[in-house]
Amino acid sequence: MIQRIQTVYLLIIAIVMAIPLFAPIAQVLVPNDASYNFFTYGVVMIGQQTVLQANYWALLILNIFMIGLPFVTIFLYKKRFLQIRLCIAEIILLLGSMILMWYHINQFQSKIDADIIYKISFILPLVCVVLAYMAMRGIFKDIKLLKSLDRIR
Repeated sequence: MIQRIQTVYLLIIAIVMAIPLFAPIAQVLVPNDASYNFFTYGVVMIGQQTVLQANYWALLILNIFMIGLPFVTIFLYKKRFLQIRLCIAEIILLLGSMILMWYHINQFQSKIDADIIYKISFILPLVCVVLAYMAMRGIFKDIKLLKSLDRIR
């Protein structure tokens, strides 16, 4: 289980997708007024880390699923076809979260008429899509290897 490369990719996905919970995804700058940091759980005014300006529960729940799904996939190592399906589901969730983040950021920006500065945390789901694809390729290699061993017997 742990010796396979796809396990490493899936662990990296889980770790990388935990970063947007703590690091801002974008910064919304209002001219001549306060600025806001956009996290997966909501919008926080810069300087006041405890006061939420807006909550985004759907994005938070989606992010928690994107952290948990790779762990579930790792421990289903005997069911390789299910692992492939879960990797595809992870890719769909990652792309959906990126779209949802973009939508919420632009919606908040349009309400207060401000400028947006996207942070590196915004691109992390795309990095995880590549990692999930590489994990799928590793699972496919395992399937091919096991089929070839069955032919030899």
